[in-house]
This record gives sequence, structure tokens and C-alpha cells, in this order.
Amino acid sequence: MNTTDEMPVAGVSRASANYALWLLTAINLVNYLTRNAIFALFDPVKRDLSLTDAHLGWLGSAYVLVFSVASLPAGVIGDLGSRRVVIATGVALWSIGTALSGLAQDFGWLLLARSLVGLGGAAAATASAALVADYFPGRRRSTAMSIFMAGLAVGGVFGILLAGQLEHAFGWRAAFLTLALPGFFLAALVLRIPDPTRPATPAKEGAEALLAVFRELAGATRRILSTRTLVAVFAGGALISFGMNGLVGWAPTFISREMALSPAKASLILGTYGLAFGIAGTVAGGLVADWLRTRVPGAKLITTAAGFFIGAPLLIWLLFIRDLNWFVPVFCAAFFFLTWYNGPLTAVIFDVTPKRIATTVSGAYLMFIHLAGDAVAFPLVGFLSDRFGLERAIIMLPIASLIGAAIVLSAVKALEGDTARAGAGN
Repeated sequence: MNTTDEMPVAGVSRASANYALWLLTAINLVNYLTRNAIFALFDPVKRDLSLTDAHLGWLGSAYVLVFSVASLPAGVIGDLGSRRVVIATGVALWSIGTALSGLAQDFGWLLLARSLVGLGGAAAATASAALVADYFPGRRRSTAMSIFMAGLAVGGVFGILLAGQLEHAFGWRAAFLTLALPGFFLAALVLRIPDPTRPATPAKEGAEALLAVFRELAGATRRILSTRTLVAVFAGGALISFGMNGLVGWAPTFISREMALSPAKASLILGTYGLAFGIAGTVAGGLVADWLRTRVPGAKLITTAAGFFIGAPLLIWLLFIRDLNWFVPVFCAAFFFLTWYNGPLTAVIFDVTPKRIATTVSGAYLMFIHLAGDAVAFPLVGFLSDRFGLERAIIMLPIASLIGAAIVLSAVKALEGDTARAGAGN
């Protein structure tokens, strides 16, 4: 695939930029693979460790809470230091946490292990997205970002698929231990790619480094609060994260229980079809946004909203289907449209943010949407499921995503001005 038809950035060849994009996409894929694997293992983990659905919800939130809190400082460190080192450290941390998950003997141990996976994910995610944005400035950014964010969609569903099959064959402990292995290899590779816009600089020390952190945080905060587009993207993104990540987390258990399927069968259905249509939808969203870019103002935000306006009603319908002959095609259609947002919405953040604080703002975005979104969704659904049943608890999730899309769409008129202001460095 020809990822871009223009020189991405001075001093970096097209081949180098494309290689970096695919490597960072692979890292994003493994990040979300290790994050979502546990959702396919909820029922066997619940059985072996004598847990409740509320416990399972907190296991989902352990990753998200730590990921959220760590995203902002990880972004600051990425802006002030080496983004490659930040990424490699994050990948190594989540690999260690995933391996420790397979050795867990009780709820507390597993909770701490999942927290370590979240810490590593935060370090890698913020710096990786900023690197992709720098490798591909201009009109191809949405497509490049969609390829990168396809790692999220693919890794999320592939993690469920692979973990379910590994659990069926070898048990849930072996599943975690196996999934920990690829990260160590990727951590070594990422240290060798160039940073396209940042020459190596001596590290700041002592008080100077501390002051630089505070200046970075202050600058990012002012930028977020004074940029209409970022306010809408943060608020809408939190509701989208609440709905979409909550659904991804509870979907394997929902399908297994409501349709009387084994965890392996449920993960196979979700993983196989989710993999195909998640890739297709994520890439399609970027292509649609880039195609509309010269034709419609606010194309990236419109593309994001359109995917939810089509996909969320399909998803609500899907929650009431119990016939697999209907469930599969409706799931495929819904998942295709619901993954449109991944590339365009992420690209907007870098469009309206000056490069000097882009990684910090990206980290602040990840912190906010996950703390206000799926960190709440996972335990809330578990709590409500214990009392009212999973079918009733889960219905609020697609509705939240639909509201989030409407909030994102409200920033269309502000996007062009905010982009111009960021380009001017103001």
C-alpha cells in the first residue's frame, strides 16, 4: 500500500516514514491486544478466582485508570525527551504486566498486573500517535492516522479472538503468558527509528527540568481550554470512549451468556468478523475524511459523527438479536461504521495543536476520555449487571456514544479557525 504520495517530512524518506508507520501500528495493535485479552477471559478468571461481575469490571478499569492518569505525564516526558525511549519503555512494561497476569493467584495480584499493563500502554500510546502525526503532515494525515489507529481496532478484537482460542486450548494463564512475548521484540525495534522533527538534545536537569514540566502542562491546559474544537473533542471523546470501550469489554461475556455460547465460540465470532470489519471501517474512515477534506468544511468531524449516526442505531438493534443468522451481518455493519472515528478524530487533535505541545495534549486527551469514559463504564456495567442483568446494563453504552458524536459534530464551524491558529503557532 502506498501510504502517502508526498514527502512526509524533511530528512525522512518515504520508505522510512512508511516503515515507522507500520511499526508503530504494530505496537498500537499489541497494546490493545494485551489490553482487551482479559475480556475474553472474564468467565474462566471469574470461576477460578471466585470473582463477581463487579470484580471483573474493576479488572477492566484497572488498566484504564492507570492508563488515564499516566497519559498526561507520559505526554509531557515525550515532548521534553526521547519519544522512542518512552515508547520502548511502555512496551516493555505492558509485556511484563501481561506475563504477571498469567501468574496471578488472587484478585489483588491480577489488579496490580493489569495496572502495570495500563502504565505501559499510556507511555507508548501518546508518543506513538505524535510520531505518526509528525511523519505525515498535511493532507494525508487522516489516512496515516487511520492506519495507525487500525492497530486499536484490530488489536482490540484480535486480542479477544486470540485470547479466547488460547484459553480454550491451554487455559487462561497460558493465554496471558503467550500474549506477553511480542512486545519485547517490538520494544527493541522502535529504538532504531528516527524522530522526524526532534534532534537529540541534552536532557534537562533538576529545577530546570521541573520548570519545563510545569510550563508544558500550563501551555497544554491553556491550549485545550481556549480551543473550541479541542473542548468538543475531549467531551465527545469521553462519551464515545464510555460507550465503545465499554461495549468491547463486555461484548464477549454478553454474547456468551445471552446466546448460550462458550467463551471460545463467542470470542471467535467477535474476533473473526470484528477483525475484518474493524480494519475496513477504520481505514475507510480515514479515506472518507481525506476525500471530503477539500470538499466539505470540518470533514474529519463530519466523518466521525456520520459513523456513529449510522452505526449506533444498528448496535442498539443488535443487542436485542438472539439469532446468529441475523446477529453476524448486523454486527459487521455496525462495527464497520463505528470504527470510522478512530483516525479522523485523532488527526483533529494534532491539526489544532502546535507541534511543540502535541504529545502533551494527546496525553491529556487520553487521560480525560478514559477517566471520564471507560474507567466508569467497566465497573458501572458490572455493578448494574449483578443487580439487573447484563442485557439491561449494557444498553446505555451505544446511546452514550451517539451523544458523544453529536458533541464532536458541534465543533465543525470552529475547526478551520482553530487549525489555522495552530499552524501559526499561536
